[in-house]
Amino acid sequence: MEYKLVLTQIADEDTREALLYYGGINFSLADRFYDELLEIYDKLSKSPQHYSYCPSIVPNTIRDVKLPTFPYLVVYEIVDNLVHIIAVMNCNRKPRVY
Repeated sequence: MEYKLVLTQIADEDTREALLYYGGINFSLADRFYDELLEIYDKLSKSPQHYSYCPSIVPNTIRDVKLPTFPYLVVYEIVDNLVHIIAVMNCNRKPRVY
């Protein structure tokens, strides 16, 4: 079963911030970040249950997966055949409340 990914506005903003940051250092670094993120999105669309739950207010609802190279977590929730991407969270920064 293929799942449809839905990005929240926060996840979109997180992604833009990361791309601007890495692009300011080196365009190829921004490309690598984006490629890794798209690879994770592809995996989530195929098997989102593969990744573990993260601690949350409501147990066993929110999951996360770390990008292989970059200090970012993709935080998401599965609802029916949708994967809601809640955030693309920088692990080196103080997290905001989602």
